Amino acid sequence: MNKVTDIKHINKKIESNVEKLVLDTDSRYRGQLFTLVNKILAKNNVKIVLLAGPSCAGKTTTANLIKQILELKGKAVDVISMDDFFIDLDKRKPLPNGKPDFDSPDVVNYELMKDCFSKFFSGEDTYFPEYDFKNSKSIPNSKLYKYRPNSIIIFEGIHVLNPMLLDNLGTKDYFRLYISPLKSFKKNNIVMSTKNLRLLRRVIRDIQRRSTPATKTMQMWPEVIEVEEKYIEQFRTKVDYYVDTTQDYELGVYKGEINRLVSEGKLKLEDVPFYDIVGTVDEISKSLIPETSLMWEFVDRPQD
Repeated sequence: MNKVTDIKHINKKIESNVEKLVLDTDSRYRGQLFTLVNKILAKNNVKIVLLAGPSCAGKTTTANLIKQILELKGKAVDVISMDDFFIDLDKRKPLPNGKPDFDSPDVVNYELMKDCFSKFFSGEDTYFPEYDFKNSKSIPNSKLYKYRPNSIIIFEGIHVLNPMLLDNLGTKDYFRLYISPLKSFKKNNIVMSTKNLRLLRRVIRDIQRRSTPATKTMQMWPEVIEVEEKYIEQFRTKVDYYVDTTQDYELGVYKGEINRLVSEGKLKLEDVPFYDIVGTVDEISKSLIPETSLMWEFVDRPQD
């Protein structure tokens, strides 16, 4: 499924007409979402869109854009995170190695989830919980969702394709969606895989949004991948639709971000994953990025 794009072809497009490259990329991504929405509407009586994907796939932006398109088609849409059904950290069973369980399917309160969705889809306005990550506690009855006859819920999370969760949705009228970058980049014989593209996204995002050093992000990355391979990969083939969130021009934007972060003393070039590829891409200004682009999930907007 994964395609490989040579950096020299990207640079040719940047040099020829960078504005066209950016707009064509955004159009291709949005085109997938319009096709997706048409498929959702063609499948009678879909009540829940299950949106799964690995770290830094672009789930937040994609969920919000799907919501907007469905609303244009006359649907009433709410986006709900699976994380809001997490069990309090101190009430979870530890892992066999004694460490806290942050990611397994066992951290989800399935009984509460089934109760909330069953009430909602029976036509009741329903209070849903919210998870307080700062205090690792569930806040019951935190959010009120109003049922409407044309309601669709976009339910996003790491385990939403897992049969344990599917059996507790309170409905079988769901549409399964998997999103991720599906395109790799290469320079000569060096290939930057989709996993490493997501790592680069996360390094840049976490420096700016979470003040997390690149070295720490890369140190944690193998554990992130382990969780994905254990809990997501086996279900990704059992979906109704894929969305490729690769942005053909994104490495050019990241090059500019990397140079800025280095100049500000927040990053060292030797800590940038695959800079031997990124460093050869022509830099692209953030001023060219469309207002609602997926790219803003990973880079900060320019200061006015």
